[in-house]
Amino acid sequence: MAEEIRDCPDCAAKPGREHLPGCDVERCSVCGRQAISCGACGEERPGEFDPAFSRWTGLWPGHAEAEALGVDLNQFHVKGYHKVFFVKPRAGE
Repeated sequence: MAEEIRDCPDCAAKPGREHLPGCDVERCSVCGRQAISCGACGEERPGEFDPAFSRWTGLWPGHAEAEALGVDLNQFHVKGYHKVFFVKPRAGE
């Protein structure tokens, strides 16, 4: 079933816009986990976090991707698909 496009439930970002700082929903463009708690943004790869890449799409992160892959949202993360969809490739990758 298709999810309705809406504003971010945490920071109220409109679809296509960047999340506000401290948003619990925003994904990290470096590791694919929650940006607020991953640690990768500043420590492992400083300066590589891209808020435009991890902007709010209007859908819960991973929902549409999991549905397209035929897995539930928990399996989407367990199987590591979040790394494929939410991590911005480095130049040359």
